[in-house]
Amino acid sequence: MEPNYTSEDLKDHIAIAGVIKDSFGNILIQKHNKYGFITIPIGKAKYGQTAECGLKEELFEECDIILSDFKLILKKDYSYLREGKLINLVLHLFEIISYSGIIKNKEIEKHSEQKFMSLEDIKNYSYLSDATTVSYTHLRAHETDS
Repeated sequence: MEPNYTSEDLKDHIAIAGVIKDSFGNILIQKHNKYGFITIPIGKAKYGQTAECGLKEELFEECDIILSDFKLILKKDYSYLREGKLINLVLHLFEIISYSGIIKNKEIEKHSEQKFMSLEDIKNYSYLSDATTVSYTHLRAHETDS
């Protein structure tokens, strides 16, 4: 059964995602109610909005934090079939370097759970968002850089 898509879900868009680590290197993960997967914070930039502005807005709306520093990790094209329509998006994956505020789940209706998890624990989930899978792969490949 397909999720109940919004009109924005059925348009091509810029997707944004943020890798937020705690002081132990654990990653902020959310249980996404609509899609049923485990994910890093993700969202869409509004039409005409840059990925960077979309990221700042999305993380404030979802997590109640104000970003001070972040960097683009990668951009990747994806296509999904939704309600018989091919939807194209460009994922912009960011590492969140610093922020102000205390992280909290401001969208409980969208994310039933939000917590920090180790990469080892994340890999045990069978249904991850594409953004989480690509961030996991990137972080694993760069573990020795830290």
